Formats: sequence, C-alpha cells, structure tokens
Amino acid sequence: MLKARDTIVPDILPLSDMPQAIDILAEAHLAEWRELYPEDTVASFAEDLAHSLGTDPVPSTWVLVAGSAVIGSVSLVEQDLDSRPELTPWLANLWVDREWRGRGLGKRLVLHACEQGRLRGLERLYLYTPEHAAFYQALGWETLAISTKNGVPITLMSKLLQRGPRQ
Repeated sequence: MLKARDTIVPDILPLSDMPQAIDILAEAHLAEWRELYPEDTVASFAEDLAHSLGTDPVPSTWVLVAGSAVIGSVSLVEQDLDSRPELTPWLANLWVDREWRGRGLGKRLVLHACEQGRLRGLERLYLYTPEHAAFYQALGWETLAISTKNGVPITLMSKLLQRGPRQ
C-alpha cells in the first residue's frame, strides 16, 4: 500500500521563501552533524542559515518541502572547513529527513545547488563528507584529500561547474 509520501513530489524552494524553516533545519542539522560541530548549538546553526536570507549568491540555502513539511536542505556557503580557508565556495547542509531517504532526493538537491551555483557564475564547489564520498563521486565530484574534522575522518572533494551545452 502506498503511503502519502510515496505519491508526493517534493518542491525545492529558496530559504528566503520559507524563513520559518530555519529553526526546523537548525535542529535537524545539529542532530545530524553533532560530532563534526561539538561546540555549536541550535542557535548557532540557525544564525548561519539566516545568512542565506540575503540577496548574495553565497550563502544560499534551498529547502526541500513536501506539502508543508520541511524534509531536506542544501546550501552554498563561503567557508565550511576552517583548516582550508583558501577553498571557496562550498556545498554544505545536504540533509534529507530519514523517512524520505532512498528516493533520489539528495541527488536532486545536489544537482539543484550545482546548477544554481553555475547560473550564479561559480566555477567550482568544494565539500567534505565523513561517509558519503561514493555518493558524491557518482555525481561527478573528485576527491582532493582525506583529512579529519574534530577527530572525524572526512573526504574533501571538489566539482567543476561546467558551462555551456556540455553541462
């Protein structure tokens, strides 16, 4: 039997169209990545997300919504790894609610953020991931280095955002 979520096609909206999602996302992000950000709080995550409400191309955040439910996010941020300040901008905050995973929504969010970055004139994006390098490699990301963040092993990756018809 199909559940309601199996028939819903979630929408991707700019966070600026749905600022009420900031608190929901801040709680979800902290719960998901607490070991990477042991000094952060829900308030600090919310403050970072609020920077996406401006008109600058970076930072930008998009919210995945199903009906009125916030079920995912992705961001482009200026900096996401203190040990590599020379690298910018970054794909960050890729999160999909556990009940919605396995439906290609993470891929859809990554592709959306990359396309938005390309449209905004960005040439390359960076990210790091503690456990999903294969997912990103399948989407064309290349490994730059293996490192650690707060004692957690991470893979540092990059992606060239191509221009023109070959995109």
